Amino acid sequence: MLKEQKNKLTEKLTKIIKEIGHMSDIKKEVGQEFKSRNLSTFRAMTVWMSPDYLFTLTDSNEDIQFLFLFSLALSKAMKNNKIDIELDVQDYFTFLEYNNWKEYREEYQEKNDYPIIFENVQQIGEGMWQTIITAQQFAQLHRDNKLIYNFRNQRNPKVTVSGISIDLDKRKVNEIKNRILNRKQFPDHVKFNILKNFEEKLYYDEKNAKLIIYKGIINISDGQHRNVANAFVIQEEPDIKFNWPLVITNYTENDTKEYIWQINEQKPFKKEQKQEWNQNKKENLVVSVIADDRISKLNKVMGSQEAEIRNKKSLVTKNIIAEAISENYKLDDTTDIRGLGKWIIEFTDYLFSLYPKEFITDPYSIKDTSVINNKNMFYGFIALSTYQESDWKQKTKNKMESINFEINNPIWKEIGLFANKPNKSVRNKIYKLFEEEEVK
Repeated sequence: MLKEQKNKLTEKLTKIIKEIGHMSDIKKEVGQEFKSRNLSTFRAMTVWMSPDYLFTLTDSNEDIQFLFLFSLALSKAMKNNKIDIELDVQDYFTFLEYNNWKEYREEYQEKNDYPIIFENVQQIGEGMWQTIITAQQFAQLHRDNKLIYNFRNQRNPKVTVSGISIDLDKRKVNEIKNRILNRKQFPDHVKFNILKNFEEKLYYDEKNAKLIIYKGIINISDGQHRNVANAFVIQEEPDIKFNWPLVITNYTENDTKEYIWQINEQKPFKKEQKQEWNQNKKENLVVSVIADDRISKLNKVMGSQEAEIRNKKSLVTKNIIAEAISENYKLDDTTDIRGLGKWIIEFTDYLFSLYPKEFITDPYSIKDTSVINNKNMFYGFIALSTYQESDWKQKTKNKMESINFEINNPIWKEIGLFANKPNKSVRNKIYKLFEEEEVK
């Protein structure tokens, strides 16, 4: 099925359901068509109640097949009830798809997955409970299509000319998956909402600490990326031991929006702090080695935020040092992280000892006349640390003496040293300045 045809069909089906979704006879016949093929009616009924669900379908063979069967069932039901809306399924699918699926039946009747029972549940408020689920239980709900993405309760659904789709960041999904597989993921709360539309049926058994869902649409109000990542994890390591904390609510769509809004209003991490705390980056691990050395001179002038530089509490941020390390050293699984950190400590200790006033005893008094301890100059210092052999101390001394650090030296404006956040081009110019050839 071509993507263009899929988008056209999805839009058409959405319009049709919004027009005739109130007709119970059509809905009933669509369900009967699925039952006649030994298929669960759950997804079909979900589409009927929330046609935007169609936009969550992927290009997988399973989803395309479901789209075909639903379209065919709806087309038959409309013809049987003399609904004058044209829907020719053959216009959207390939000849091969049509012939392979028009008589499709499951060999066995799919089991009834209701009721859904959550164990060890505590009620923490009106219409709100908490428990834990294993990675396997989470994946099973995903496979059974019990977890529905509700566009009206999502932070940033993707809106394009082709319609609405899930704004799924594949990079983020992959990061979560790898963190779980590498035992580095901290379990964080996933949030389900049993949509309160007065058709749901659920019961909280306080005595036995069970929440029993007899009927209802379960929306993922927070955790779609973790849902997809978890499914991939179970494919790769089915027996992994990992639990997810789970909050379950029974809210209307409007209440869910207010709940998610309240969560979003909590003060987020600053971007620079998020970068610094990301321990999946090897350059941050090197910086951690430096920061853990109490007598390191570089450690004493490193801060976490730009505000510390402005307020004369540090000369450079950890993120600048980390970025410089990542761009000047080859970092892979064979890298001696601790050894590299110790080398940079030794190098910068010697460098700062050449200019004790500028880096140690009175670093802020010279800023009006010199750029030697400008935050961006540290990119160059890390680059300089890579051009070393047995006589590295003499070479370092020669290189530093060859550079005119006076603030009115026109070279600084030419290379963009005073940029608040220097781009790669500026950083490369700074790196080049500290290469071995003499610079006047």
